[in-house]
Amino acid sequence: MMKSSNFWWLLTIAGVILIALGIFCLTNPLRAYVFMSHYSGLALLLNGILLMIVSYKSSDTFREKEWLLAESVVDILFAACLLFNPFMTFIAFALLIGPWMIGKGALKILAAINLKMIRGRIPIFLAGFLSVVFGLLIIFYPLAKANGITIFLGLFALIMGSLYIIDSIRYRKLSDTLDLLL
Repeated sequence: MMKSSNFWWLLTIAGVILIALGIFCLTNPLRAYVFMSHYSGLALLLNGILLMIVSYKSSDTFREKEWLLAESVVDILFAACLLFNPFMTFIAFALLIGPWMIGKGALKILAAINLKMIRGRIPIFLAGFLSVVFGLLIIFYPLAKANGITIFLGLFALIMGSLYIIDSIRYRKLSDTLDLLL
């Protein structure tokens, strides 16, 4: 079995992409909204497939594999919703992204609680908590316009991207798992 230390660079790449997306969202919110409504489904599909591969290749414990597979299924199902009707995705993106963030965040929180013996569980919990908070902000933001949603998503992407990069540097030499951060 491959250990997750072989996958630390995936966190670095994901962090850089998230930071770039965050800057794009904050500097041009309307254009970012159009971009994200078009490409989020494809990105989530690829992330779901990546999570399945990582769970197959690197999970030493059955419990960890279950959580990775659950998260990959959530991503793939949400990706299917976004990919099947691009026009509806553009219109309903705000209604879809908040619940997805809450669902992924809840899975990460439950995984961090359930996987007590894993050293990287605090960052996993923090990533889940931030996902839930930003998902709730998107759902309950009183002026849920494209600009407001992309500003929340931009801030979320900057914070999560920074967390991913810090954790990739911190864990690149460890054999403890951090696959659930992806």
